[in-house]
Amino acid sequence: MSTIRNTRRDFLKQSMCLGAAAITAGPLGKVLTVAAEKPGSGMRFGLVTYQWGRDWDLPTLIANCERTGVLGVELRTQHAHNVESGLNTQQRRDVKKRFDNSGVTLVGLGTNFAFHHADPARLARDIEGAKQYIRLSRDVGGTGVKVKPNDLPKNVSREKTIEQIGTSLNQLGRFGADFGQKIRLEVHGGCSPLPIIKGIMDVADNPNVGVCWNCNSQDLQGDGLEHNFDLVKDRFGDTVHIRELNIGSYPYQELMNLLVGMDYAGWILLEARTKPKDRIKALIEQRQVFGRMIAKAQAVGAITRNVRINDVDKKLRVEINGKLFTEYNYQDVPRPFFYPVIGPTGVPIIRHWPMKEGKDETQDHRHHRSLWFTHGEVNGVDFWSEGSRSGKIVHDKFVQISSGRKVGIIQSRNKWVARDGKVICTDTRTHRFYNRPDGQIMDFEITIHASHGKVVMGDTKEGSMAIRLAPTMRVDGKVGKGHIINSEGNRDGAAWGKRAAWCDYFGPVEGQIVGVAIFDHPTNPKHPTWWHVRTYGLFAANPFGVHNFEGKPKGTGDITIPDGKSLTFRYRLYFHKGDEKQAKVAEHYREYAAIKPAK
Repeated sequence: MSTIRNTRRDFLKQSMCLGAAAITAGPLGKVLTVAAEKPGSGMRFGLVTYQWGRDWDLPTLIANCERTGVLGVELRTQHAHNVESGLNTQQRRDVKKRFDNSGVTLVGLGTNFAFHHADPARLARDIEGAKQYIRLSRDVGGTGVKVKPNDLPKNVSREKTIEQIGTSLNQLGRFGADFGQKIRLEVHGGCSPLPIIKGIMDVADNPNVGVCWNCNSQDLQGDGLEHNFDLVKDRFGDTVHIRELNIGSYPYQELMNLLVGMDYAGWILLEARTKPKDRIKALIEQRQVFGRMIAKAQAVGAITRNVRINDVDKKLRVEINGKLFTEYNYQDVPRPFFYPVIGPTGVPIIRHWPMKEGKDETQDHRHHRSLWFTHGEVNGVDFWSEGSRSGKIVHDKFVQISSGRKVGIIQSRNKWVARDGKVICTDTRTHRFYNRPDGQIMDFEITIHASHGKVVMGDTKEGSMAIRLAPTMRVDGKVGKGHIINSEGNRDGAAWGKRAAWCDYFGPVEGQIVGVAIFDHPTNPKHPTWWHVRTYGLFAANPFGVHNFEGKPKGTGDITIPDGKSLTFRYRLYFHKGDEKQAKVAEHYREYAAIKPAK
């Protein structure tokens, strides 16, 4: 690495190449450098003129950035720097020259143009206004323009607004590309939840459009920062907006870990909210805090993802803390299923057959493949069995595969295909795998879509959210020493066909008591569900089979999904040590029941 020169301008120019790695704690004359190959070394610290720079004219702004080691700046409109679309050609050249002759990069322009407006005229004005600033940014030497939606208008469907925002961004993305300018999406208000941002970016598929991560409180909702980060990280642009790094409750160190973990190489721009007496001192402090956070993230090897999902031999392998939990089998199978399933003591808790032969296992019910979801009567087609007339659930595509420290996710789409090739319906299923000290938890959510006409989920005991357990966990059989208990107190054989919010099946495996509880979410149709739980090891939640369970007329348990509509079921599987009391199954169920599903 070349020697750091003595002049301030030379120092700043070199700092721009070193990025975040060079700008660590300490005065400007004492720089700690980090090897360039470390992840995250390409990140650079900059400023948005909001608050701390709004009253500085352009010469003062540039001088103060140089003085504090701030490498770049995003100019917000309507501030004292006066870089606005009304500048003439010579004035634009003068602005560009000022930055070219300084050690500060003009990152781009921050505008307030938004594309959520229900009024077509207002929408058109904002699109045209954004185009004017795209031209301006090009002329003054910037590389992009920040735009936004601020909310979801009332009396307009969410889907329509998302489509409108995404379409507008695509239009600007194409326009900006002609001027060498990136389009940076910053969101506010009702558009801030990450699933909405992802929905917008799914529409805005122009590669010149990127997300400007804005550090909103909504980033922490649902499954938390890492999960939400993963939803859109593949669409990150070259800017991230942060607030004061050492103030407030936002988990900035975790964010820096995530950015380093993906080897992010963009601008980290301070959009300060406070009003310190000495902004110069405050800017230096924020630069130093940023440097320390990046160094810490790099020193610990960025992030350690404790739930890891990898594609291995045409299966998705799920590991928790480096140990196999299960594998998702989805190719060339009668239906997707998980096998093996490793319990909390490190050994399988399911029957191995028919995937392979296992000790003391009975070879009955070939269709009981470890852990799966299906149903025995869908528009009259049997998807439960594997007979000559049975249908198949065929994997279509993956929507999301993500690893994480706390949760890993597999989301897929599937087709329910009859023997003659007719598609009966489709589904979207989401599996969440959690890393927790109190046991292994897997959440399963399936939305069945009546995408090919009306769907009738028939009244039969053959279904639905199911697992086939190890022979020693059975209640009966030559090696069975297990037990069944449900939330209503029904035990063993008496639990079959009963309704309950949860059911637990536990027994010994290789000398240690382990169990699995299935939780029926309160929002599920016909909650609390019935249980097709057998003493020979079959364990299934079934909300349909009223005819079999209660002796009522055939069809009583039917659930009809009208053409074009959908129906969602949610379950949690809790894999634990000990019996239901030792594992605090009831307490864990209350925790799950309190979770409100995302809309």
